[in-house]
Amino acid sequence: MTIQNKIDRARAAFEQISDYTQEQVDKLVYESAKIIYENAEPLAKMAVEETRLGSYEDKIGKNTGTAAAFWDYLKDKKSVGIINEDPSIGLIEAAHPIGVIGAITPATNPTVTPLGNFMHALKGKNAIIISPAPRAEKTSTKTVDLIREALAKNGAPEDLIQIVNDVTIEKSQELMANCDLVIATGGSGLTKAAYSSGTPAYGVGPGNTPVILDRGYDKKAAAEMSVESIAGDNGMLCDGDNLLLYPEDEEAETFAAFRE
Repeated sequence: MTIQNKIDRARAAFEQISDYTQEQVDKLVYESAKIIYENAEPLAKMAVEETRLGSYEDKIGKNTGTAAAFWDYLKDKKSVGIINEDPSIGLIEAAHPIGVIGAITPATNPTVTPLGNFMHALKGKNAIIISPAPRAEKTSTKTVDLIREALAKNGAPEDLIQIVNDVTIEKSQELMANCDLVIATGGSGLTKAAYSSGTPAYGVGPGNTPVILDRGYDKKAAAEMSVESIAGDNGMLCDGDNLLLYPEDEEAETFAAFRE
């Protein structure tokens, strides 16, 4: 199937849910997270075997924890129809979907990135097409197939989520050029390609995450949590704590705690 065929099918699925209520959308978002949560272990095993990246145990935690965290974040938010009104100034805010989203996903997170991209896209009543990292195509395809299964069981069009097979740079470029919004997760080169595609894009690359500590926070505990965070999944996380910032007047106390 060509990229254009997938885009056409995504647009058809997008139109089919145009009249869905907030409750219907939220049900599908929940079921998508649930099926990945329930299949966390086999997906983790598949990811490590296919990509040879990361830790099996940590990927189980990512598959369950991320699915639950995304749902917890999204479940009570309005995203359909009128989402806010301020009669005092005559303001009405209405949510409107953008259409078909093209998501470029990495080998480091072949399950949770496609899942997270889809849950957020669907929350806004959009369709999505995943372009996976070549070395993670099998795992990402299984992830997408499971989500499609959940959609079908709940009477929704499966083509709300699709995946590019036998992915190439050319196919990813075609997807980015012809969808309505690009979400690209990867290195700086990928981010640059997304921003150069001619389509509105959000690029997510490696980060150097700072953590700001309040006065009185247990800095030894913060350091221990930072080590655990950055070491997770064999150190592949791009959002692990890399820098601790704390009040200058507590510097001596901190160094003393680290020496203990």
